[in-house]
Amino acid sequence: MTASTTPSTFPACLAIQAPQANSDNTQWSIVPAELPQDIAQAIPSDTSATARLTIDGVSSSLFYSPSKATISFIEESESQPLSKLLSNSSVDQTLTSMDVFYLGGQPYLATYDTDSSYLNLYRIAADYRLSSVHNQYVGSGYTMMHVLPYRDTTCVVLYNGTSGDCVKYQVSVPPYDGLSLQEVWSDSWAKTWGHFTFFDFGGENFFLKINQQHEKVNIDHFMDDPDEGSHPVMSQNASQSMLNARSLSGFKGAEGQAYFFVYENNGDLSLNSIYPNCLGWWPLSNTQTIANASGLHSISNGASTWLLLLK
Repeated sequence: MTASTTPSTFPACLAIQAPQANSDNTQWSIVPAELPQDIAQAIPSDTSATARLTIDGVSSSLFYSPSKATISFIEESESQPLSKLLSNSSVDQTLTSMDVFYLGGQPYLATYDTDSSYLNLYRIAADYRLSSVHNQYVGSGYTMMHVLPYRDTTCVVLYNGTSGDCVKYQVSVPPYDGLSLQEVWSDSWAKTWGHFTFFDFGGENFFLKINQQHEKVNIDHFMDDPDEGSHPVMSQNASQSMLNARSLSGFKGAEGQAYFFVYENNGDLSLNSIYPNCLGWWPLSNTQTIANASGLHSISNGASTWLLLLK
């Protein structure tokens, strides 16, 4: 049975509540949560990309505004999803995707614009200012960009949903200031994969992806060595909700479990937990919420989990 959880305005916030440990109820609940007015106003109305960051124990959510060419850093809290605006930092290059990563304890930001041809790397300062450290020509048209950390290795993977081209670059620290990127692997995948949702089990990198044109859902494992690609773990026919999906968003629970939301344009929202063997997932909850959100942003700090629906 689908419950109704329908905030009236964007950005909308939902609180995710797990069953009580001593309860017989296995159903998770998704309920509306209030965002303070100043926080709702601090989230750019045209947010087109998001990420999460931790500096010196302070966690924040990042929201990119293409009209202002800025990234808003908003502090996260255990008692509420977001508590205060930390910075509106200018970013040199336009972007369609961004991802935070860490090297030597220093946070960095990787960005890519589908219409551009460059992968951009920025150092994030303690005051959240961004300084460019590397620009790498990779070619235009990539529809997915994600940073893959593995032990003492960091790589960036990009995929072009139109051509099927997929490439991986390894990030390294040269003996001078800045970072460098070296292509270590490339392949041709099937075309039109989308809704990539990355997660990890035991420090290993996995991802779920949907091919709505060919009506398939896959879970893949990225191999350990930088010069190796991915290996499919599961492939199955896509459900109707997957075929109708507008956005997916994943998060990691306190116990290390991988979860993901599936959101449809009509406001249908489901919460799922991926099997530890990656051969499928459990449905945990389903609700009807505000329609026509352009994107999702999940926040999980171990104690609490929230989902933001962005316009």
